[in-house]
Amino acid sequence: MMITINEDNLFVVIIKGSMGLLAFLTLFGWAFFSIKVGLGALAGGCIAIANFFWIRNVLQRVLGQLPAKATTYAQLRFIARLSLTGFLLYFIITSGWFSLAGLFIGLSVIVINIIALSLYSALRAGG
Repeated sequence: MMITINEDNLFVVIIKGSMGLLAFLTLFGWAFFSIKVGLGALAGGCIAIANFFWIRNVLQRVLGQLPAKATTYAQLRFIARLSLTGFLLYFIITSGWFSLAGLFIGLSVIVINIIALSLYSALRAGG
């Protein structure tokens, strides 16, 4: 069954694809490298997907507000997201429980998935 990708379901397709890729990378890292690599991929992927959700939520709320309130809201949410992500990454890097290479791979799941979807859409359209 072929699923048509359009603006209405693009977010869901990106999230589902990223979660599938995250599961694959976590299991692959764990099975072929070490538990630390698998945990690093899992942690990085969870952070990337959570950030993607958070950014979408902020954008949806900002687009529905007055311009003055939207600017302040977006700036505060950006600082909060960046700070929380920084603290999480600091803990992950300094804990010694996670592989740095696995973490970088995990943080890239959204980007990898968007590139794959872009190539798929371009090839499907004949471009």
